[in-house]
Amino acid sequence: MISNLHNKVIDIVGKKNFLINEKEKTPYTSGWRTKPGECEFVVLPDSLSNMWAVLKLCVENNKYILMQAANTSLTGGSTPNGKYDRGLVIINTTKLKTIIPIKKGNQVLAFPGSTLYDLEKKVKPYNRAPHSEIGSSCIGASVVGGVCNNSGGALIKRGPAYTELSLFASVNSEGKIELHNKLGIELGKSPEEILKNLDNNNFNEGNIKNSNFKASSTDYKNIIKDTNADTPARYNADKRRLYDASGCSGKLAVFAVRLDTFEKENEEKTFYYSTNSAEDLTRLRKKIINEIEELPIYAEYMHNDAYSVSKKYGKDAFYLIYYLGTSCMPFFYKTKSKLESFFKKSKFFSNKTLDLILNAFVSILPNQMPKVFDELNKKFKHHLILKCDQKIFDEVLKVSKNIFNENNKNNLLICSTKESKKLTLNRFVFAGATARCANISRNANPDLLPFDVALKRNDDNWFHDIALDAKKDVLKTLTVGHFFCLVFHREYVIKKGINNNIVKDKVLKWFDEIGAKYPAEHNVGHVYEADDNLRKFYKKLDPCNIFNPGIGKTSKTINKPVGKIKEINIT
Repeated sequence: MISNLHNKVIDIVGKKNFLINEKEKTPYTSGWRTKPGECEFVVLPDSLSNMWAVLKLCVENNKYILMQAANTSLTGGSTPNGKYDRGLVIINTTKLKTIIPIKKGNQVLAFPGSTLYDLEKKVKPYNRAPHSEIGSSCIGASVVGGVCNNSGGALIKRGPAYTELSLFASVNSEGKIELHNKLGIELGKSPEEILKNLDNNNFNEGNIKNSNFKASSTDYKNIIKDTNADTPARYNADKRRLYDASGCSGKLAVFAVRLDTFEKENEEKTFYYSTNSAEDLTRLRKKIINEIEELPIYAEYMHNDAYSVSKKYGKDAFYLIYYLGTSCMPFFYKTKSKLESFFKKSKFFSNKTLDLILNAFVSILPNQMPKVFDELNKKFKHHLILKCDQKIFDEVLKVSKNIFNENNKNNLLICSTKESKKLTLNRFVFAGATARCANISRNANPDLLPFDVALKRNDDNWFHDIALDAKKDVLKTLTVGHFFCLVFHREYVIKKGINNNIVKDKVLKWFDEIGAKYPAEHNVGHVYEADDNLRKFYKKLDPCNIFNPGIGKTSKTINKPVGKIKEINIT
């Protein structure tokens, strides 16, 4: 039945941007690794002004609100979880893709639906680069989603996605909606004027104020350089990274963020290290960080089991991105989600069917990886892809040769451009590949047990990948990581019949014992329990618990009845 609220929302966004049918809602209510939750309807506003109007209606009608962009969350932080005591509305921002370069391309304004792929293209004419590339584990990820979820990414020098300059709406303790313009740009007084000016790009450089507020993690290089520190380099609940939209986990409705861009590195060179001794990589990491002033572009670790699983189960994603680019991936995953929903509801198919079909199809395609890497993977356990700028190539090579190519006990390979692209892509399809591996493996639970964990910067035992008391319950441990940050993605394929939660508790207890922090760079979602820092931050941002209720295993109940709506603008 169409309610008065539904009609009002339709009047704002149009019927095609209002989804209430279960089949239509499924791609928005389910995540990469999460089952669908309860949602009254999905809205896809096509302007910031319309997004504001929908927000006001939802608050006025006492609805929970879940802000969503590309929906690439691996922890379910951008999808509903189970049932709610009142209607929950998903406001999906993927139609709000605008990116506006400012300050001669040294910064950008990014709208909530803009993607890393779009950002990379937008700043290329300025010979600039974004804070992250295609998304370290979330292909097609959004720019604002990265800021809101403390995303770290693989690019070492640029650090986690972070800004203190944003435009967002919140609901205060009296249940009144407020628009906060903290972009440092004069756009007008009222919410409607501000958003209309942004929608129409109606401002100039003279409206941009000089500001001491940060638009990136400018301190991250010094943090990485401290390899003796007894704390992690970055993690989700780090107080240094919780500021308004940054780290908000959807507890605000973010309209735009202002971010730094970065000078594009020239003549990138890629090293590929392979060894059976983790100590080789430990020595390499410390010597490059401590003896070379400039940091590499990225250094991605990959265990040989992870390489094999990515190659086998991520082959379809690999081919799509390699030939069509990352822009095709949102469409691919949305289509895949719809097909999965069809198979799950069918009496004749199981939730494994689509993955089995896709994997069988791509298995007949040619081997996507050069044979040299396959051979190295058979011979060695530990691998590192390190990319650096030409200006430090000689220094990195000198350090590398002191540790690698020692009597055939390890190997160093300098890659061609094509080899580098394929290695990197095989690493980046890891997340989807591991989920499929668990789903279709005969002796495994279909649900993967994934973690992203930040180890202490002085932890030389980084290669220990499982709690000893949990090892017997795990079929396969798959590990990749941002090695210079000591941030690892560890995906556990659990033996069939073993309760995932029991293994999870053992692993988390072990992480606590070794001084690790989790999650490292993803939203806490509905997988992790938010610590005290995050709970206090969420409460400050969203005292009534209107936005994304239940995130981090917090309460899913409204804290205070929402009163009559009142607009307040803070500039």
